[in-house]
Amino acid sequence: MRRYRAYLSGWVTGMDTIKAVASSASIAAWALWKEHAFTWATIIAVSQVLEAIKDVFPMTKTLKAASQHTTQLESLFIDAQLEWENIFTGHYTDDEIMSRWHKLMKLQHDAEAKNFPNGLPFRQVDFSQAETETENYFKRVADVQKYEQGRD
Repeated sequence: MRRYRAYLSGWVTGMDTIKAVASSASIAAWALWKEHAFTWATIIAVSQVLEAIKDVFPMTKTLKAASQHTTQLESLFIDAQLEWENIFTGHYTDDEIMSRWHKLMKLQHDAEAKNFPNGLPFRQVDFSQAETETENYFKRVADVQKYEQGRD
């Protein structure tokens, strides 16, 4: 989700930069080439309209939703990590594990439904990178466990 948020942020920042440059450059061009005043005034007006309706564009709305969702997922991750550590160290029975897993799935579902009521957009590149990070995490955990067992 953080990668997706960063991807959207790049697009939104790029669009905002283009609008700002177009508006500012049009004012400067208008001052230099007054015979094309209508052209420069039109560019400035379009830029102002785009600024006024920027929250209507899906990219901007999706960025806001992704930012809120990322915050909720980070909080959920803290809870999930605590649960995982308790499972990993054998503190829970199988029934307790299933109950906690379902609770976390429900929280994740609720966060997604709140922030992306029309469904979460899927980007394969972000998903693949997340899978790789997950595999690396579990390898590190397994290495720590082997180290700890070797010390006993």
